[in-house]
Formats: sequence, C-alpha cells, structure tokens
Amino acid sequence: MVRRRRSRARSHYWKLTRLPADTVSGRTALLLSVIVLALGVTVGIAQTPAPAADLKTLIGNLSSLDYPTRMNASRLIRRAPAAQAVPALADAVRRHPDEYARNRAFILLTAFNDRGTADLAKALLTDRNDRLRESVFKFFEQHPDQRLAPALLGALGTEQAEFVRPALIGALTAVDQDPQVQRALIVEAGRGLDFFRSAVIDALGRRHAAYAVDAIALITKDEGPLQQDAVLAIGRIGGPKADAILGAVTGATPEVQMTLRAAACLAGKNCDMHVKTLNDVAGRDRERPAVIRAAIAGLAAIAESGNVAALRALLDLQMRVPALHDDVALGFSSFALRRPSTVLDWLDTAAEPTRNVAVALLKDGFDSLEDDYAEEQFFAATRAMYWQAPDASPTRTLMAAVIQRLDF
Repeated sequence: MVRRRRSRARSHYWKLTRLPADTVSGRTALLLSVIVLALGVTVGIAQTPAPAADLKTLIGNLSSLDYPTRMNASRLIRRAPAAQAVPALADAVRRHPDEYARNRAFILLTAFNDRGTADLAKALLTDRNDRLRESVFKFFEQHPDQRLAPALLGALGTEQAEFVRPALIGALTAVDQDPQVQRALIVEAGRGLDFFRSAVIDALGRRHAAYAVDAIALITKDEGPLQQDAVLAIGRIGGPKADAILGAVTGATPEVQMTLRAAACLAGKNCDMHVKTLNDVAGRDRERPAVIRAAIAGLAAIAESGNVAALRALLDLQMRVPALHDDVALGFSSFALRRPSTVLDWLDTAAEPTRNVAVALLKDGFDSLEDDYAEEQFFAATRAMYWQAPDASPTRTLMAAVIQRLDF
C-alpha cells in the first residue's frame, strides 16, 4: 500500500512522489520520538552550523524527485543559523534556476521571521512563478501592509491562476480597511466562476466582514454549490442580521441543514445542541456521505472558532467511527493550519490517547491538504512553543515528538 505525497499536477514543475504507508501507530511514533530524545540522538530542533556551500546544496535538494532527500534538506535548512540561512534562502528565491526550489526557499524563509522578508515579498507580487505568487499572497494575508492595497487590487484584474487567486483574495481581505477593496470584494463575491466566488465568500466570512453581509445574504437563498459557503460566512460574521438571514433559508437540503446548524452556533445560538446534533449525524451508519461530510465540516468550523466541545466531537468521531478517518483528518487539519497555536496549546493538555489520535490525524490531513506554506507556519509555531518550554519539560518533549512525527 502506498500514500501519495505532495502531488502537484496543476503545475509543470511540481513533482509526484509516493511513500510507503505508515506501519507505526501514532502512539508508537510518539514514544519512539521521546526515546530518541532521551538517547541524545538529534531530532534536528537545535540549530546546527552549516557551511554556505552545504546550504547551497541543500537548497538545490529542495526540488529533488526523492521525497526523503527533499524532506531532509528542509529539515537541515530550518535548523541552520539564521545568519547563514536567511541570506542563502533569499538569494535562492531571487536567482535559483529551479522554480520549485524558489518557492520552497521562500516558504522556508518565512519561518525565520526575518524583517527583510516583507521587502523581498513585495518584489515578487508579479513574479513569473505562479506557486511563488501564491505563497507571497499568503504571506501578506498573515503580514498585511495597507500600502499594498493598490497593488493587490491591480493583481485582482490580472491574476487568473485558479490556485493563486484564492490566496490573493485572502491578502485583499487583510487590507479591507480601504473602501475600494471592500467594493471590489463585494463585486467578486457575485461574479466569475463558482470556484473563485467560493474563495471570496469564505475569506469574507473569516474576516468577519460586516460590510459584505447583504451581498452574501443573497447567495444564501440560491440553491447550489455556493449556498453552504454563504451560510457559513453569515454565521462567522454574526451580528444583528445573522439570525434573520439564516432563518430565511427554508427548504434546505440535509447537507445545507448541517451547515445552518454550524452557522447558528458560530453566530452564538445554541452551540451545545448543534454540536451534539452534528456529532450524532456524522456518526450515523446509513447517512448519505454528503451529509456526513457537511456535519464534519460544520464541527471543524465550530472548533476553529475556539469551541473545545466541537474539537472533542471531531476526535470522538475518529475513535468511534474509524471509517471517517479521511474526512475527520481533513477537517481537523484545516482547522489546525489556520489556528496552530490553539491546537498546540490543546495538545499540550490533552490525555495521551486523544493526543496520539490527533497527531495521526494531522499527519494524514497535512499530506492530503498539500498546503506547504501553512504547514511551515505550523512548524514555526511548534518550534516557538518548544523553545519557550523549560528544558526536559513534558511540553518540550511533546513538541519535539510532534516535529518528528510530522516530518518537519
């Protein structure tokens, strides 16, 4: 049995590799990692000096067809001293002949939190490398600069890559204090391909964009692929209009009803009841797959808002109905990538059996989501928590094991 890892068929320079399926349980892997630490064998968290020539070779290996070679190169670069790694990575982003390596170098660079990264990213807004543009827009969603609003609006008129445009929308929502940006996003929510509109609606909901409520409310009434996105966005935005808008969605399909429950909870209504219902529906033996997926997605959305009961319900589903592993892994991992500190703090207090289930879900979910930029930020948060914890503390040991288990 094999597992697909990091498939990038949408771009000519993305590589397809396969790995043997894990034969070690999450519990065993965590215990092995702790043993490795206890024996003094490095898991590569501490910084290790690396000559410049070695860094150049490692950066070249970021585009290797061999997954272990790529993974090991990333690991060693992450642990090189910043004084050496940052200039080497920045130079690779600008000049490396391999486009895949350029993007990977930028992603690794962002985890060093160097002040010069923002200036480099600004110079890449119109780069020829579509994957690099995607990563740059994701960077500016996390590190917004209001002065970039005109440039981002300009990109909105030219960017057509289907996987880049959602990242651009995310960057625009981060600078939506500008009235021109607000107007542009409202227009984008109502036009174009459903794939693009879905990204706009989702980003507006996550931004709690009250200025877009009326536009999104219209979409909640349209039966079709965007209705669930719009319903969830209204729940996330909340406010005085949310109850009436959600209440006006009548005759909804069972899957939309699941999303309505999640939205009502996000808007502050009867969360305990809705979480229980979503959990019950997702675990039914004879329920339609689309309804189960909607219930799991609803639980993940509620968990992302900070609701611990929804997070526990997700993990309960995995333990109670193992057949739901893939869907739960996607929901839980999507939440973790958006809220890494929340998930890491929770892992630090969770009981060991639940923690092991959660780490296994993260491993498989990250493999499926293929969001290299977000995964790197998860690693950065894990590394920060590792260094903040006292030497030999349970927290430090746990973070080391998580880093090892997730191939960071």
